[in-house]
Amino acid sequence: MTLLTTHNPSRPLPEATASELMRIFIDQDTDALLVGACLALLAQRVPEAHELAAFADALAAVAMPFPAVPAGALDVVGTGGDGASTANLSTLSALLLAQFGVPVVKHGNRAATSVCGSADLMEALGYDLTRATSDLARDLEERHFAFLFAPAFHPLLGRLREIRKRLGIPTIFNLLGPLLNPGHPPLQVLGVAREDLLAPMAGALARRPTLRRAFVIHGKDAEGKGLDEASIEGPTTVVGVADGQVARPHVLVPRELGFVPPPRHALQVADRAEALTVARGLFGGAAHADFRPAVADAVALQAALGLLLHRDAGVEQIGGFLKEARARIDQGFSLPFVPPSEVRS
Repeated sequence: MTLLTTHNPSRPLPEATASELMRIFIDQDTDALLVGACLALLAQRVPEAHELAAFADALAAVAMPFPAVPAGALDVVGTGGDGASTANLSTLSALLLAQFGVPVVKHGNRAATSVCGSADLMEALGYDLTRATSDLARDLEERHFAFLFAPAFHPLLGRLREIRKRLGIPTIFNLLGPLLNPGHPPLQVLGVAREDLLAPMAGALARRPTLRRAFVIHGKDAEGKGLDEASIEGPTTVVGVADGQVARPHVLVPRELGFVPPPRHALQVADRAEALTVARGLFGGAAHADFRPAVADAVALQAALGLLLHRDAGVEQIGGFLKEARARIDQGFSLPFVPPSEVRS
């Protein structure tokens, strides 16, 4: 408790201090108002890579374990916080990647500040968020997909959910979520909502001993606003991370990838019901009544980045992978799981 009153979180924290502060945050006896005040202070500045890594390590130390994952396992995730209300592009691309045999270990939660979180969509699609760890491991082996519901693996973070909702702003936990996958997949596509987060997030990933390769990405929409995903409307900056090293940024330009500017708001959803409709339209392929070409393009772009990582290719080769992903979407694809309502005894 003394730490909360003696060190100002609006200034960079030494690594040991950051670890201790996170342990205080998740302590059930810490005053919720004090935690909220500290989170608000932390949100006023860009965290440094060593702080993010220390925070994440402190949380990983008290997380529930998940069995070892395959060498090519991957997660596609965004920090949220961009306020764009787009469809669940990361989650949809994760489901698509499983169709290519990529072992996807998707880590996610319900919406905190967005319209529809990854867990909200998965649940609406019929996925059982309470599946046992052993069942999830079998899902990954047999169907190339497992969704790890964050509260099941990070129970101590439960008390912070209400604090974050009351604050109503993106907090440090938006940034930490993508670093806390209990499966520790060696490959990751990680979207950040602000350009100034590219370097610290890439630096934090570079410190992860289990990570082999990643892309940290930040896109711009047609109006120049930031997105925590690759964009089909404006440029996307891609920062590669490989074997503990951060590469120079690479910029993807939509017109150079063959994208036609989409209609205004073509990627947006108003609520969870619309997010589900858009998802089902995507699964149904180009002939489906609810198919949105712009969403298909955006999902294909996220998935292409994942394929690049899985097949150990460079970002300059994205064109061919993009066409491959888009062709699979046009055909339609099935879910890599069977909803409980469809399981026959």
